Amino acid sequence: MTANSGRFDLVTIDLDGTLIPHDTVFAAILRDNGFSKEAEETDAAYFAGRMSLEECFWAQWRLIQPLTLADLHRSLRKATWLPGIAEGVARLKQVGLRVCLLTDQPSTGTDFLGRWGLAEAICSPVTVKDGKQVAIEARFDKLANLRRRLTEWGIPESRVCHVGNGVNDIPVFGAVGGSVAVYDNVQVRSAAQTWLAEPANLGDVVDAVLAIHAGKIGAAAR
Repeated sequence: MTANSGRFDLVTIDLDGTLIPHDTVFAAILRDNGFSKEAEETDAAYFAGRMSLEECFWAQWRLIQPLTLADLHRSLRKATWLPGIAEGVARLKQVGLRVCLLTDQPSTGTDFLGRWGLAEAICSPVTVKDGKQVAIEARFDKLANLRRRLTEWGIPESRVCHVGNGVNDIPVFGAVGGSVAVYDNVQVRSAAQTWLAEPANLGDVVDAVLAIHAGKIGAAAR
């Protein structure tokens, strides 16, 4: 690992819709376990404003909780992930950046990404016993969750670059020193410093992060 001489110490990356493009971890798991209709109905209700994020989460979690960790990871192996995750994470670490997932998804889903070097996650912790999910502490406020961890790590918000695609990433974009939006949500992309309409792989995203890190794209004044 080389010394970090740029603007950031930490890069946080969203999961749903970012590392799993145009999809969610819950939906991928539900489809693979015979709950396609339920996934479509609850997601449609959320995007139409008939169901809150929290209501959608709990409706889908009730279907997912009985699944074993083996079931979950089998389903996630079949999901369509953004190519080049391991290579992109390695590049960030090589320039001295810490890399962490930032999501409201359960830890039983984020653990899957450890195979690609994303061993750290700020997420909703799940209690597991005998390979089964017993309970979850849902943590929906991504910015509050990030701030708690930054306090533990001693990292200022200005030294963080966040990558995301959702409305719940906007408060994080507004607080941290750097921000990269992916995919085409006008509200989200207008809140970020730079935007990638359709990254081919995580390497495209890493290029944008490193451009801000090196000062080639102006970092936000905090």
